Amino acid sequence: MPALLRVEDVSKSFPGVQALRDVTFEVERGSVHAIMGENGAGKSTLMQVIAGAFAPTAGRLHLDGRELSLSGTKDAAAQGIAIVFQELMLAPNLSIAENIFLGLEPRIAGVLVDRTALLTQARTALARLGVDLDPGTRLGDLTIAQQQLVEIAKALVHEPRLLILDEPTSSLSEADSLALFRVVHDLRERGVTILYISHRMREVFGNCDAVTVLRDGRHVRTMRLSDTTPEEVVRLMVGRDLADVGRIRPDEGERPVVLSVEGLGDGERYRDVSFELRRGEIVGLAGLIGAGRSELALGLFGAPPPKTGRILLDGSPVSIARPQDAMALGLGLVPEDRKGQGLVLGMGVGANLSLAALGLGRISRAGFVRAGEEAGLVERYVSRFRIRTPGTEQPVGLLSGGNQQKVVLAKWLAANPRVLVVDEPTRGVDVGTKAEIYTLLRDLARGGLAVLVISSDLPEIMTISDRILVMRAGRLAGEIGFDEASEERIMALAALEQEEGAERRAAGR
Repeated sequence: MPALLRVEDVSKSFPGVQALRDVTFEVERGSVHAIMGENGAGKSTLMQVIAGAFAPTAGRLHLDGRELSLSGTKDAAAQGIAIVFQELMLAPNLSIAENIFLGLEPRIAGVLVDRTALLTQARTALARLGVDLDPGTRLGDLTIAQQQLVEIAKALVHEPRLLILDEPTSSLSEADSLALFRVVHDLRERGVTILYISHRMREVFGNCDAVTVLRDGRHVRTMRLSDTTPEEVVRLMVGRDLADVGRIRPDEGERPVVLSVEGLGDGERYRDVSFELRRGEIVGLAGLIGAGRSELALGLFGAPPPKTGRILLDGSPVSIARPQDAMALGLGLVPEDRKGQGLVLGMGVGANLSLAALGLGRISRAGFVRAGEEAGLVERYVSRFRIRTPGTEQPVGLLSGGNQQKVVLAKWLAANPRVLVVDEPTRGVDVGTKAEIYTLLRDLARGGLAVLVISSDLPEIMTISDRILVMRAGRLAGEIGFDEASEERIMALAALEQEEGAERRAAGR
């Protein structure tokens, strides 16, 4: 097949950072072409150059044999290029329908927005992805995963000939990811070319035709996936072999209960949730989108507090009315939405990293920061987590997604918690960093920390967890021990109610 897109000697620099250096490769028309590399390799920067968000410092782009000169993303869209960013570009105060058709609203006599047509067309766009949401719902009321699906639906409305998907499944459950892959395959059959950024080897090898590997802003190799292996791609990405991060059987010894949750509920998103978390163990929390996992995590942290039930630490009831109460009791939360809830994007790496320790008074006296202690703490954790940054004053919002995730993790560990809740720990993180985070979490548990990990990535939750809790429709549907864990068992518990509901509806026809 002839090339739809040619990237020729493209470079991009920012103040103090050379993000891309002389990148050259081609993308076949009607193919799904993966772009892979570690965090900071330049993947997202390259995609934003192709989508018109950034102008290249040097080099050229060709689409259908013609040189592209893009003035912005609208110009790119007019030429058939659409992008779904990893970090969502939506308006939270508008409805789902208004977000999908922003600037393209159907109108009556070319003046008034046709609300009926808008909702109907939005419902059709969502159905294309297998999404059952009321298009009139305010976008800000959705989970991050649901917003991700809306972002994808918005891109498809433009009927692009080149679609760029930047980590599209990073917040999606297994079922929603499968629905997305069906759409990807359908688009390929219709001749749409797709650039697909992902760190997940299984989905790349299962759904893509070719791969381009970047490392340190340079092109390493482009090849057909049928001619390579996941192991070779990893070596090309990181420049070394990675240690195998397999499942590790938990210790059999009795461990004291640190956190107990009894009948916890907020009256809407999660109800009657009870479980125990022991010292030195990692408990996984699985479930489909909308099951209430992230809301439960925020409830444990008092943001907002649950309306029913109680929380016990070391067997004693505690009151957590706000995040400060949770922090004082030794709880830490790495939230799903790292940009909106985990970081202050305009502040430096060091200021973000020391924020929790500072809030607990660990590095201050009489209201004054002990600058030497803060600098020492920041230096230790930047080194320990291998955070790639030009300096600790660098605004954290300018780091890659994986390095931002490391800063959020480091921030909470610097506060020395007893219980750590981690929601989607490796969202948007490369394979090398993912292995580092798994090892880190295991080392923390081995040191006595109680860890609750929420993840939509089933292989991940099986790899990291000593046992797995599954939520369904706001309630705990069951617990799976280490020896019984399988993707099929997790999905059976997570989706059972939906399947039963479908059977009841079918029987009622």
